[in-house]
Amino acid sequence: MDEFDRRILRELARDGRASWLDIAEKINLSASACQRRAQAMQKKGIIRHFTVSLDHKAMGLQVRAFVQVKVERHSTKKAEEFKEAIRLSPEVQSCYQLAGSIDYLLDVIAPDLESFARFIEQKLLTLEVVTDAASSIVLEEVKAFEPMV
Repeated sequence: MDEFDRRILRELARDGRASWLDIAEKINLSASACQRRAQAMQKKGIIRHFTVSLDHKAMGLQVRAFVQVKVERHSTKKAEEFKEAIRLSPEVQSCYQLAGSIDYLLDVIAPDLESFARFIEQKLLTLEVVTDAASSIVLEEVKAFEPMV
């Protein structure tokens, strides 16, 4: 990756719907060169996919929480069942397996506290492999995701 690639990534991160011409003008490269470079970065796996950033509150999803989950470490089968249950839970926006005292960190959204509590009590804590879960409710987003390019 060179500086032009980094600049293309920064522009796409700012506005994924920007035209190649708009990006080209901002970074002083032709539109076709920008497009070819972006396609090459897709083939290399640097750009995984194009997506849209949603405002969850505007969609009626008022609660966001990070949930730390501890699981039993004795059964690979149960661990896979946990991962599949998490993948199938629409409330879970992302899930990370961690090294350290916590096994997984979940980013969870819900319409309200009651719905969030139902997710914890009726879905998460009913999974056999889960031994403990601790939640932290988001009060304010101080900084949103920004790619390091």
